[in-house]
Amino acid sequence: MQIGYKLASEGYGPQEIIRQAVRAEQVGFDFVEMSDHFHPWLDVQGHSSFTWSVLGAVAARTSTLRLATGVTCPTVRYHPAIIAQAAATMALISDGRFTLGVGAGERLNEHVVGQGFPSVRGRHERLREALEIIRLLWQGGYQSYEGRHLHLEDARIFDLPDTPPVIAVAASGEPSARLAAELGDGLFATEPEASIVEHYRRAHGSGPRYAEVPLAWATDEQRAVRAVLQTSRWMVTGWKVIE
Repeated sequence: MQIGYKLASEGYGPQEIIRQAVRAEQVGFDFVEMSDHFHPWLDVQGHSSFTWSVLGAVAARTSTLRLATGVTCPTVRYHPAIIAQAAATMALISDGRFTLGVGAGERLNEHVVGQGFPSVRGRHERLREALEIIRLLWQGGYQSYEGRHLHLEDARIFDLPDTPPVIAVAASGEPSARLAAELGDGLFATEPEASIVEHYRRAHGSGPRYAEVPLAWATDEQRAVRAVLQTSRWMVTGWKVIE
């Protein structure tokens, strides 16, 4: 088992996040993952820097720490061709330490480009097409793709690593866990729920499995409780509401 540290782009500015990542390597964490948001969950959190720029800076300041997006949505705010290029570049500048964590997205971030936000089924269909496009571009050469939702025209990524990044697909239930097993290299569980892993394994998924466990640290219990209520009360409603 490996232990990672979550870089909360919603809670800290980019310079502080870079400092935390460097410190995480110094104290022995195996990896860091960073959320990829346009907005924070709550305005009171006060931050939401551009994840890919920050991860590039972290890669340049570290040498053994593995890096991951936790997670990015490659279907609405970003086109999958852009994510394929960004992930390939991250793999190169980190010397193979990068994992591409992807998911179907949340309205909080994806609505900003004015294209609406699909249903659960529509998001899964788009994520499947996005993964197919990313894999296609990582094969090299000029590629085109015609999907139901997403398209690619005569595109090529010129800087590709010898070994493509691992793709870990976020799952919250059986359909997304099956998608992770079919088109991903690993699983990103949205919560420490054993059934998600079981669905992944039943679908013959055998790659690395990530799960987040939220913690609140303070000098006493009441301060920790107040901090959670101030910055993380959005978690109470669960994924069905906040997606």
